[in-house]
Amino acid sequence: MVSKDHKERDVVARFPDLARFRFTLEALDPIQLPEYAGSAWRGLLGHGLRRTACVTGQPTCTGCLLTPSCVYSVLFETPPPPGKDLAGFTAVPHPLVLDIDPRAPAHHEAGDRIELGITLFGPITTQSPYLIHALGSAGQRGIGRGRGRFRVDTVRQENGIGTDRWELVYDANNGTYHQRPALSPIPPPAPSRTRLHLHTPLRIKRDGRLVVPERFALADLLRHLYNRLQRLVLLYGGRPETFDWTSASAFAGGLRLDATNLIWHDWTRYSSRQRTLMQLGGLMGELVITGPALSEIWPALWAGQWTHVGKGTSFGLGAYRLEEA
Repeated sequence: MVSKDHKERDVVARFPDLARFRFTLEALDPIQLPEYAGSAWRGLLGHGLRRTACVTGQPTCTGCLLTPSCVYSVLFETPPPPGKDLAGFTAVPHPLVLDIDPRAPAHHEAGDRIELGITLFGPITTQSPYLIHALGSAGQRGIGRGRGRFRVDTVRQENGIGTDRWELVYDANNGTYHQRPALSPIPPPAPSRTRLHLHTPLRIKRDGRLVVPERFALADLLRHLYNRLQRLVLLYGGRPETFDWTSASAFAGGLRLDATNLIWHDWTRYSSRQRTLMQLGGLMGELVITGPALSEIWPALWAGQWTHVGKGTSFGLGAYRLEEA
């Protein structure tokens, strides 16, 4: 008989390896970030990476022969991989997620430390030195109102997914980088109840409309989560059938929400690409989930903490954390 712990480890071992990094930046000037800095950091990182990684100088990635191997293209333009069946994909998910602390201050004085979390999936996890170089280069151009400059001070990598144990892999004082392997997210045993905290706005749709607190159902969250995990597995390694929502939806009847405390949080960002303000509000708050089927969905629910869920994951939206309730 296979133990429940072995089953959970086997399930998530079919998920692509991932690497979680924590960048510590030092402000060289006063820096004023927007209310939610995820979009600003993603834009700065993308521009910095394109300037440092592009070797052709083409104005766009369209038609470039190097697209499949270019670190900028893979992370920010993310071409469909050859030989993969992408039927039903509305977009190719990026192998990158930003972890933004929404409680972090927006204003920083010169000398302050700023933390930025970056998670990479699959083969691209070995390319983190490109991100260090790109952020260092972008830091000289500045970020936020007034274009305050910064430098990359240190980079740490989590040495066990979800353990919150971080090991130094880069120190600007000596310029050395120590490559660490990417890891599979292996969950702890499933609890009987879990509290899910939504840290950044969750944007999910049902019947073409954004789900608001009054319309929220647990199946909305799980359906989007399973679909995201399945796409990441399909593209970056693993077994897609492990996260098939068509099969997993049968467990929804064995779950219930013991408590729901959700609000709608509005957030506005300026899109430099579309040259317009965009409304990107979403759900925030917490849920308490229980029921006999919790152990069945637990591996997916636990892995989703590191992938985020919903729209805007690449600049930090849809972040949540679990704790035993």
